Amino acid sequence: MLNRICYAVDALLRRSHLDQELDEEIAHHVSLETQRNIERGMPAGEARRRALVAFGGAERLKEAHRDARGTRWLDDLVADTRFATRALRRNPALTLAAIATLALVIGANTAIFSAVNATLIRPLPFAEPDRLVMVGENNREFLWHMADAAPANYLDWRARVPAFRDAMAYADFPNSVTLIIDGRPQLAPMALVTGNFFSVLGVGAQLGRTFRDEETWSGVAPVVVVSERLWRQQLGANPAVVGTSLAVGGKAATIVGVAPRGFNFPRQDVDVWVPIGWSKDQTTLVSFRRAHWLRVIARLQPGVRVEQASAQLRDVARQLKAEYPVTNRIMDAELAPLQRFLVGDTRLSLLILLGAVGLLLLIACANVASLQLVRAANRHREVSVRVALGAGRLRLARQALTESLVLSVVGTALGLALGWVGTRFLVAMQPTDGSMLPVDGFHMDWHVAAFAILVAAGCGLIFGLAPAIWSSRRAPNEALASGGRGGSHGIRVRGWSEKLAVLEVAIALALAVGAGLLVRSYGRLLDVDPGFDARNVLATTIELPPTRYGTSAATTQFFQTVVERVRAIPGVVSAGVVTQLPLTAPGWSSDFSIDGASAGHFSATLLHRQAAADYFVTMRVPLIRGRIFTDGDRGPPYVVVINDELARTYFRGQDPVGQRITFDRTPDSTSTWRTIIGVVGSEHQVSPAAPPGIEAIAPFAQESSRLMSIVARTRGEPMAVAPAVRRIVAELDPQLAIANMRRMTDVRAASLSHDRFLMTLLSIFGVLGVVLAIVGVYGVVAQLARSRLREMGIRIALGARGRSIQWLIVRRGLVIATIGVAIGAVGSAFGARVLERLLYSVAPTDATTLTSVVIALIVAALVASWIPAMRAGKVDPVTILREE
Repeated sequence: MLNRICYAVDALLRRSHLDQELDEEIAHHVSLETQRNIERGMPAGEARRRALVAFGGAERLKEAHRDARGTRWLDDLVADTRFATRALRRNPALTLAAIATLALVIGANTAIFSAVNATLIRPLPFAEPDRLVMVGENNREFLWHMADAAPANYLDWRARVPAFRDAMAYADFPNSVTLIIDGRPQLAPMALVTGNFFSVLGVGAQLGRTFRDEETWSGVAPVVVVSERLWRQQLGANPAVVGTSLAVGGKAATIVGVAPRGFNFPRQDVDVWVPIGWSKDQTTLVSFRRAHWLRVIARLQPGVRVEQASAQLRDVARQLKAEYPVTNRIMDAELAPLQRFLVGDTRLSLLILLGAVGLLLLIACANVASLQLVRAANRHREVSVRVALGAGRLRLARQALTESLVLSVVGTALGLALGWVGTRFLVAMQPTDGSMLPVDGFHMDWHVAAFAILVAAGCGLIFGLAPAIWSSRRAPNEALASGGRGGSHGIRVRGWSEKLAVLEVAIALALAVGAGLLVRSYGRLLDVDPGFDARNVLATTIELPPTRYGTSAATTQFFQTVVERVRAIPGVVSAGVVTQLPLTAPGWSSDFSIDGASAGHFSATLLHRQAAADYFVTMRVPLIRGRIFTDGDRGPPYVVVINDELARTYFRGQDPVGQRITFDRTPDSTSTWRTIIGVVGSEHQVSPAAPPGIEAIAPFAQESSRLMSIVARTRGEPMAVAPAVRRIVAELDPQLAIANMRRMTDVRAASLSHDRFLMTLLSIFGVLGVVLAIVGVYGVVAQLARSRLREMGIRIALGARGRSIQWLIVRRGLVIATIGVAIGAVGSAFGARVLERLLYSVAPTDATTLTSVVIALIVAALVASWIPAMRAGKVDPVTILREE
């Protein structure tokens, strides 16, 4: 077998040389025989003729030798490909239509698969990523699942779980730091991490080194690692920056290393990694085990399975419950493979998109199969003659499949180019926070190449199967049939085409229903009242460095000055300040309990913000009861304003104004009580789809923060006052960089970006599927009209009216569409349930959506059928009969 394989390979590589040797050998034998004939007295011409006759056919011998080489399949493939290319060039309209359809749909498949590959298939860019797990906390009372961990719990897991080779942690919230580069302040996204952050991930430095474990703690010289992007764009890509000092948040820190190119964990925009810098004294404090704000990643020991590590982690969690009942009474722990955790809900969305483009590909294959059947029907006499001359049925089927594969390969090649463009489109339109596609970019790797090859082969087989079967079943006597006048081949082709058109309509309906459900869901989200008026509001976020603003008085004074000066800008109506903008993320949360008549009521999910009184006026958050803050509300006594969600949930039938709450679950002598002075409308903290959580808002002057957002309502375009705001900040502190400046309408749009991304893509796929399906119906009806032109001419000659003739054609198109709609409606009833988790206030079986899509498809099919019917109804019977 090895010898045969080697010989076949040699025959492929030295084909022309072997053919030349064979020709020379045959010529030698013929020459010898010719010479003997001449010696026998024959003339030279006759001697050569007799020699050729005696040799027995050189071409037959050559074919036999080529068969013996084992490469005949390659010769047949080349010949079939050449024939298929010529056949396709003879009918450029059908060929271009098929290639364009395939290129468009395969491009969409390639783009979506590239996203799936980058997100779900491609391993994480860490050393041995399958041994990395995310560790989180569960709390049935707080409804926590894989939630952030407390620092003390993290340290105990790291020390006590034998399955962990090591475990690191990082702050699970966006953070930024002001850098002073060339004397200019610049805000850089920052990640607070433990000293073993890079070593656990198995990531080394491109230049210098990463952190050491002891740098987790305070008392060591401040150090930072910068991203390759920051090093290249802001630090001049100078290798000598390692070891130099950089002003970070008002303090000098040493750059110890540059991260590898493309490394951006835990967020895509991180430019600076800074050690957390815990104090050893903190570890004994209750707050070190009560505050949950860390994400923990552990690397498993070699050979340890996830199940083993999980069991050990649960044992340690049980030990901590017994040792620290105050904080860990009902606190459990869980772990999951890192990649699966990071992908999260994105998996469902991407798989839905991949399924949608897969259905679109089936519609395209059915469409191209119909075109191929029309071509095969037009060549029925040619095929029948081939059969009559001895062509094998398998050979005919192989030729038909080769034509389909040629179409598929060309369409796939163009589709790859469109897919590359499509990936750029996906990256451009995805949510800015990377929540949909949590990767830095898409790259064409071997997974995408293998997918493209598989799609090309699959498409060629799918839409080439029907023409191949049809061609292989030709009978020789069909070659003698006259022009197909009422021939059975036309009926068979129509039968196949109609079945394919029904399939297209059914799949298109399912796609359109899915898109329609998301459109209706998105419309409902747009109608949700976010609890504030986003129009004409500019939001400017500023974070003050602790080195220069270390006291509450300094922080309060700075923001009050900024607000006063912003309020004086021409065109600004009002201005206020708040710690957390709505529709961005929830504030910090805590327990709370109620004093007085409602004593004993408590919650573990109370959200917190701090705001100035003018914030509610600027954002037009309605005051429902009581009052908002005044300049005198600085405490003590301490006061809060609550949202009406908290009032409805815990003060049902009572007036909350005047009652007191504390942010402790079990009040004691150390608890701080706060009096409720007012109730305001509830703002959505995360997105319009997520209902508002219960919230308490404290006066900014009472509880200051170094990270605040200034909101300014303007008479016109909010960005028109942005330069003035920047100038005010620069005048107050030239070394201060603005973290973010945007319209509140943009904030609201960003909160819907995930839903808009899915809706847009599925709508595109749904519309494209419907268009392809209607084109399929049109093709079938047009083919029917052409095949019955003689019949229509006779009917008109016998007195039939044009409208009755047209109805005969239109009726068939409506029958195809109706059957497809019926099948698609049943399929969509099951398929739409996959979307249930992505819908807002819309049922997966929404009758309005289904009815609208059905009506649209029927109307479109009616129009598509009417176009060829109009031509059939106007046929001239004299012309038809004369041609016959």
